Amino acid sequence: MSAPKQHTLKSPDDKYNYLLFDSVFAFNTFVDDETKNLSSANQSRWNFIEESTDSQIQNGTDWYGTPTPKNVKELNEHRTFLGMPLVAKIQPKIKEKLTQYLQYLNDSVMPKPKMAYNDRGLGVFSFERAAMGMYQQFPVNTTSPLTTSVSQMNIELGNKKILTSVKSVFAYFKDKQMSYPSLQLYIMAGANAHVKGNDLLYVGLACAELVEFMELRGVSVEVNVMLGTSFNNQVTMGCVRVKRFQDKLDKNQLLLMSSDPRYFRFRGFKSLVAMSNYFGLTIPSGLGTISTSMGTAFAKAINPKGFVFEQSYSMDSAVKEVSQIITNYKTQLQPNG
Repeated sequence: MSAPKQHTLKSPDDKYNYLLFDSVFAFNTFVDDETKNLSSANQSRWNFIEESTDSQIQNGTDWYGTPTPKNVKELNEHRTFLGMPLVAKIQPKIKEKLTQYLQYLNDSVMPKPKMAYNDRGLGVFSFERAAMGMYQQFPVNTTSPLTTSVSQMNIELGNKKILTSVKSVFAYFKDKQMSYPSLQLYIMAGANAHVKGNDLLYVGLACAELVEFMELRGVSVEVNVMLGTSFNNQVTMGCVRVKRFQDKLDKNQLLLMSSDPRYFRFRGFKSLVAMSNYFGLTIPSGLGTISTSMGTAFAKAINPKGFVFEQSYSMDSAVKEVSQIITNYKTQLQPNG
């Protein structure tokens, strides 16, 4: 796999050193490869992280969330989000918190298109609807998905003529907006040391709800996760695409990269050391800081049209982020927006 291109961007407030990754796999591969080539100073930093991680695990820390990892090796090989039992408890509460606001949006701002039927050939032929009143001019076998598909294909290809008492057999979306602009979403992953492990979950879960809401309304969504740190008056950042516009959302990948303390507080730390090393920098012993609005400033610098999920460590703040992004998106749709 080719080495990622180094990017540098200067703004009035910061200097950004950043790398772009097309997939989680590409990001993980880079991190593991670069860690084999650390400078002596950065190697010393990484050795200390491994040692302190082992010590924390032995002491039964909750810093890595639930469930507690068994050892450092398990953290380094961690590729699957393991907090689903906690998600099962939190997600319904987030949905409930969002319900009132999303219902208002659905009714008044961005209604979900409703399916309607017509007899003028507009839209897509609905075999299921026609079959409700189909005359048996030829055998129609619906005893299995395969035979149903064969019967449907014969009709759609014109091999068989049909008569049906149901006249409106063409399905279309009624009152659908012809096209909404796509949405590029950026999520700032991780947290500073004082944040409890399980509190990292909220931003990823809220983002998943947002993606579902927008895509049901025909909005294509791209999701990028940012992992970075700030030290010596500059920001070092990796921007990892976890969902392309055309992809279905992989909730495991999203939660792993954006909201998993087991991932961020070991492999995420490893990535901060690796990326700093790649730019010829020596990362400080505390690995720098995630400064306030660092993600927003970076995302806006590289893509002014992007929408940013800043860090949210409570249900209320995550819901507020969702609400604000949808409101800003709708404002952008206005003629003067």
